[in-house]
Amino acid sequence: MMRWKVGLLGMVLILSNSATGCKQQLFLEPGDYQSALKIGLPKDAETDPNLIVPDLPKEQKPPPTVLDPDRPIRFLTLPECFSLALEQGTVGFTQTRAGQSAGGGYSDTLVSSGGAAVGGDDSIRLFALDPAIIGTNIERALSKFDARWTTSVTWQKSDDAVLNVFQNLNNGDRFNLNSGLFKPLPTGGVAGITFQMDYSRLTQAPTQNFQVVNPAYRPRLQASFEQPLLAGNGVFINQLLAAHPGSVQTQLRPSGGAGEGILITRIRYDQANAEFERIVNFQLLNVEAGYWNLYSAYFTLYSREAGMRQSFVAWKLNKKRVEAGALKQQDLDQTRAQFEQFRGQRIQALGAVLEAERQLRGLLGMPVDDGTRLVPADTPTLAPYVPDWNSSIQETLLMRPELILARQELKARQLDVLLQKNNTRPDLRFVSSYDVNAIGTQLDGSEASGNAIAGLANNKFNSWTLGFRLDMPLGFRDANAGLRISRLNLARSYQQLNSQEDKALRYLAQQYRQIFEFYEQIRALRAQREANASQVNLRNLEFEAGRGTLDVLLEAQRFFADALAAEYQAIANYQVALASYQFAKGTLMNYNNVAIAEGALPNVVLSRAIEHQEARSKALILRQRAVPQAEAELERLKLGVIQTHQSAVPDLPTLASDANAQPLDPLAPRSIAPPVPIIAPPTQMMPRNDIPMFPNGTPPMPNIPSLPPPNGSVLPKPMPMIRPM
Repeated sequence: MMRWKVGLLGMVLILSNSATGCKQQLFLEPGDYQSALKIGLPKDAETDPNLIVPDLPKEQKPPPTVLDPDRPIRFLTLPECFSLALEQGTVGFTQTRAGQSAGGGYSDTLVSSGGAAVGGDDSIRLFALDPAIIGTNIERALSKFDARWTTSVTWQKSDDAVLNVFQNLNNGDRFNLNSGLFKPLPTGGVAGITFQMDYSRLTQAPTQNFQVVNPAYRPRLQASFEQPLLAGNGVFINQLLAAHPGSVQTQLRPSGGAGEGILITRIRYDQANAEFERIVNFQLLNVEAGYWNLYSAYFTLYSREAGMRQSFVAWKLNKKRVEAGALKQQDLDQTRAQFEQFRGQRIQALGAVLEAERQLRGLLGMPVDDGTRLVPADTPTLAPYVPDWNSSIQETLLMRPELILARQELKARQLDVLLQKNNTRPDLRFVSSYDVNAIGTQLDGSEASGNAIAGLANNKFNSWTLGFRLDMPLGFRDANAGLRISRLNLARSYQQLNSQEDKALRYLAQQYRQIFEFYEQIRALRAQREANASQVNLRNLEFEAGRGTLDVLLEAQRFFADALAAEYQAIANYQVALASYQFAKGTLMNYNNVAIAEGALPNVVLSRAIEHQEARSKALILRQRAVPQAEAELERLKLGVIQTHQSAVPDLPTLASDANAQPLDPLAPRSIAPPVPIIAPPTQMMPRNDIPMFPNGTPPMPNIPSLPPPNGSVLPKPMPMIRPM
């Protein structure tokens, strides 16, 4: 009994050593594997049952409101916003809307479930995991070619009542060991080697007339090969098949596969990367739109405060005239109504600033309130941009991620047609086997003493098999139906690609038109603002001299405030239009020096980040030093809002006449335009008790926001790097 146990142990060791020599290739590097494990999960996340229990937040200060808006200033550059968004932010809306140059904005939509997995969050960290999840399906698809080791061991005891002498051949102990190593081949075939050991020990030895070996060891070593000849034949078709054809001779059906073949699975991985790039493009567009929306919201607030100041000066003058009897009370009430109108518009504009900041904070992944107030620090681009239409069309067709997705889907449908054609072929297979077998009464000693293993090694007894097996459905109705469906899907994908290309070019044409439209709006609105500023100055002089009418003065003040807000809204629209045009071409990432890298971040990113932080610190110091100078200038000018706006904002260069205006290179990476002496966003907002409701009959003078220096420092543009997990 111990002999066959020793033989079993020996055969297990032999097959184990053989399997070690057929070690599969490791496609995942150890470093990549370790970094893949570090995906931000807390310790013991896989086993902690309390992981879903939320941590209740501590008591926090309420977010800012129109009654309490004042916070310490945090100047924020656009490249810094991109870096924060790509690291921890959200994507926002991912659908462009007709007639609008910007993308969407920050999305407050929470997750939902349609009976399946919960989804719907737009965090960039979630989207970064999608390519990694899809990429693992490549390993699953390749696993159908992995070698397989199948082993079975059985023991049997028979002790039936003896009916005749032949019954003695069935009673006794039996043991069977069957161990095989099989390799599914890329051609669709299966090659294998199998070792089998049968042991029997009869309870009652038969009579001498029966030449029976008792006990009996029957080792058998068999090599088998099977290959499809029609359906499933070839390396290419087996890269399309979702599962390996397997073996009908050995009943082997290799597991593995990801529901689609290797080639299609790789296309899905490329599509996941293109989808991630599409998401990043939308995030960059939304962040830039949110940044300049906050910029224009500050200037809208500034224009309402400027109008409030002008109306207050007019109210003071009219109050003195009423007291002197030179003006009627209704004229004073009309002036106060104008002031209250500007005050209401100022409150509305302040709420718009807070909402724009909330939107930007959401896109950047920043807290709702961290004790600071975000103020854009970048100078807008005011140079004319004349893109080349033909090169833009080429870039759009080649680089737009959505079109890349459509082309990859068309290629997948082409491969599916070839796969369905394979199913219309009959399953004809060639099968063969060759074995070596022996028999003996023991597993040690020489062959003469009955050693079965020694007899097997001498290769005296051999068996072989050759043959063909055909399995063919009559009519191939299911296969032909599948082929027709695949061809229809191919035609559908082709028409879809044509439609997507047409839509992409139409959207590009819209953004191309809006670049010129918004630039010309800036020129027109700037001329309107300058004319209104001059009108207000002259109307003030006339009214102070007693020659002008109050209605005309109040109307001029309203026109000036509206023109000032409209001008800077057009400036913000122009910045978004430039980014939207790059988005329409699919070059927004290159435009903002953003690259998607697989694997660990290079060391140059750390050095770039340190340099950027040092440059930002120096720029903030320079900006803070210049703030008192701007405050002193405002104190010197009683009506300085009008004069400052009129003198500090230069004329825009024209598209045709200005010789110094250099068109931007549509293929060049983005660079910050040279500083132009325009008014930057106000750096202070009025406290909550700035304008009481006339407690003593006289409204106090509202605080005028101080102006940063006209030539603010321009920070170097970093190169944020992101990578899918």
